Amino acid sequence: MMTNAACDSGTMTCIRFSEIERYVPALPGLYEIYKDDGAALKVGIGVNLRKRLIQHRKSRQSRLILRAGGDWNNPADVRSAQSILAKHLYFAGSIDGYDLRAEAGRQAFLEERCYIRFRITSSREEARSLERVLEAGGAFPFQGRVNPER
Repeated sequence: MMTNAACDSGTMTCIRFSEIERYVPALPGLYEIYKDDGAALKVGIGVNLRKRLIQHRKSRQSRLILRAGGDWNNPADVRSAQSILAKHLYFAGSIDGYDLRAEAGRQAFLEERCYIRFRITSSREEARSLERVLEAGGAFPFQGRVNPER
């Protein structure tokens, strides 16, 4: 478990992706993913927060699905069957020298350069309400439609 100003608010717990099984319960909740430099990446929810975060950590290439006749360079042609974060990272291309088009690169980036803030909620609805507020703030670039590399 990590401690820093962002994590010491009392309502949020901060961990590395490798600590999910140790600290995250299989309960509804809200999560935020940040780079170590504090840059926000994604906010999301899960009915089973542990399962959801493990899906993101796996960032499986096999769960990115190209539509028939599609192009791997066109976000509209690729869908994610498990983790929209995997798709966002895939189309980011490279961050901090990590090849995010490769499953191993995404996994290494998440473990070595990112952390998770999370909180348990009483329900999915409570988590969704909190998520909407955070999304509206505009700090989390990995939400909604995936845009091509810039």
